[in-house]
Amino acid sequence: MAAASNSVVHLTMRYQKTELSIGSGVIYKHGSDYFIVTAWHNLAGRHSETLKPLSKKLAIPDNVVVNLAVSVATFGVVTRHSITIPLVDEDKSLFYIHPENYPRVDVAAIPFDPGATFLSEVYLSTGECRDMNFSPVMKVHGGETTEICPIQSYLVPNSEVIEKWFNSVDVTEELFIPGYPHNVQDFYSQPVWKRATIASSVQQGWNREPKFLIDSASKSGMSGSPVLYYNPNGRVQIRGSTYQLNQEAVILAGIYVGRIGVQGEMDPQIGTVWKKSVIDEIIEAEHFEKLPYEIELSHDEMVDNMQGILATCSFQGLQNIKNPELPSRYYVRRSLMEKICGRASSENALAAVLDAAEKYDGELIPDENA
Repeated sequence: MAAASNSVVHLTMRYQKTELSIGSGVIYKHGSDYFIVTAWHNLAGRHSETLKPLSKKLAIPDNVVVNLAVSVATFGVVTRHSITIPLVDEDKSLFYIHPENYPRVDVAAIPFDPGATFLSEVYLSTGECRDMNFSPVMKVHGGETTEICPIQSYLVPNSEVIEKWFNSVDVTEELFIPGYPHNVQDFYSQPVWKRATIASSVQQGWNREPKFLIDSASKSGMSGSPVLYYNPNGRVQIRGSTYQLNQEAVILAGIYVGRIGVQGEMDPQIGTVWKKSVIDEIIEAEHFEKLPYEIELSHDEMVDNMQGILATCSFQGLQNIKNPELPSRYYVRRSLMEKICGRASSENALAAVLDAAEKYDGELIPDENA
């Protein structure tokens, strides 16, 4: 088995005890701190663009059950355990998001202390579920200490090789996505590895954003999975050069967040991967998501935010916003979305732009300075 599978986690998003959705994630170490990295929409329970609830129950998750691998290095034993992590407290959601969230970066990171004690739900042979306390890192028989398995434990150790790979990897090259498509897993919760082909430039990004496209028959349940370059024989191919390692070759390319385009028979099977760089940006910013009911702004709140934007317009500029034949309203909508960090759907933001423009009676700049 690919050792990197140990860093992949199975996620069950819930509201209280009600299961809402299944997803994937990865244990990530930054400095001395640990995080569970996954797709933002998994934890927020909302579509990343429309902000509509994803669950048919219209509920938003307030906790996530994380199935993670725990190892005893000396014995070479790896077992999996489930812990429950809360996603909200009284003031905020308990996961980090990207500080510049428009266009929305569909990646989030849950900070957690593996040495802390978590609630673990254990099912008995009778079918009864009991709550128990469990710590992923603890002393076991013989004085050994258990460990969790961050993806960094399996990555290519040479940072220059990783940088060269990112700078040269090109379309049609092969990547892998370990995760839980349609919740497929064995009794030991091992992830399933799906093959993917790079379908757009990694270096240029997509829509000038730090993400790229892949061609893969990925399925629901895989959102939040790590996307990896993987070679079991330790070879890293970079252009015409081969780097040989004495371990499996693993490079974290990014986080898979789902497919785009038409669904059904016309599904192009194209998925989106946010580049690995956004993970560190999210963690270093330490910017917590808002509470679920605060994420989407109301119409009146957006109109209030529009006042400062409209104050920079001339009279003619204001008329241009109202004119459906001109693109001005769409430029202003982008300014609004940037100001509110994407906390609205494009449709609702445009409605607020037009409403604010119709009602605006504040100051304007002279036309000659527009």
